[in-house]
Amino acid sequence: MTKITKITQKIISLPLKTPFTTARHTVTAAQAVQVEITLANGLVGVGTGTPNEVVTGDTLASCQAVLTDVLIPSLIGCEFEAWEKLLATIKNAIQGNQPAKAALEFALYDLRCQIYHTTLVNLLGGQTATVTTDMTLGIKPLEQMVQEAKEFVQQGFTTLKIKVGSNGITNDINLIRTISEAVGPEIKLRLDANQGWSRMEAVQALRALAIANLPVEFIEQPLAAGDIAGLKELTQLHILPIMADESAFSYADAITLCKEHAVDYVNIKLMKTGGLSEAEKINDLCAASGIGCMIGCMIEPTNSIQAAIAFAGAHENIKFADLDSVYMTKEAPAGLELAGPELRVK
Repeated sequence: MTKITKITQKIISLPLKTPFTTARHTVTAAQAVQVEITLANGLVGVGTGTPNEVVTGDTLASCQAVLTDVLIPSLIGCEFEAWEKLLATIKNAIQGNQPAKAALEFALYDLRCQIYHTTLVNLLGGQTATVTTDMTLGIKPLEQMVQEAKEFVQQGFTTLKIKVGSNGITNDINLIRTISEAVGPEIKLRLDANQGWSRMEAVQALRALAIANLPVEFIEQPLAAGDIAGLKELTQLHILPIMADESAFSYADAITLCKEHAVDYVNIKLMKTGGLSEAEKINDLCAASGIGCMIGCMIEPTNSIQAAIAFAGAHENIKFADLDSVYMTKEAPAGLELAGPELRVK
């Protein structure tokens, strides 16, 4: 048996080309807590976790504190081969704190790949380590968002995700219509309100978008995270597909959404689920319930995006990918090949 002998951590930060703004906050860098897990045989696994105060309720400081005070001490001396026990230890050591847990899980999976001499996508049961991502337009003045949309299309992106929810429903509808007219009807649109609309505003938006016949694939998290009844109401209108994001952190959340069939899609983010193991459970449940999934991300550096790509490549129920944060950093992402909207793990 091989024991875990040491775990270290540090903060990494990659400045963005331009600030990224949603209805909830503004981000200027892709930041993460990076952990390294060392085994008695000398192998070292690396993982990263990116907190988000308005989504996961964590900060870099809180991630580091919970790693130092709770999670790392719970793993030191554990047997690496006791895989299920290791995952359960991370999950049950403390409530919440999903990004810190994700960092440790990724490092453990990295070690497992080294031991079995394979890639993560193969370890998860997949074959391809390539996905096609959308590109997100953060909230900016209308003229800037239109210009960015045109530039992204020129770079080869065929799907744009538009952040809405902070400027009033009339302005949101005008923004969506204006961007679509600027890039053309062949460019698909995904809308993300980040909980920014009321039920009345969401219904208004759905009806207006249907009348305009815009190429919208879905509307992500139009209502407050806890308003499951409202999401179900919008979904049952059958105007446009509705996707849950902030409403879906855990397997328990997914059970509620699937039982109620409150949404058409679920956005799985590894920073919300605390890593790959919970994400697999959520995706399996959604697949069995006829609900497709998207693999999404925070503003994350390369390590966790590689894990997300592998996860997508191993699961047919992942219908969409929103892994564009690696295009936003000034520094080119190591370990990934970017070809227009195509992301591939090297």
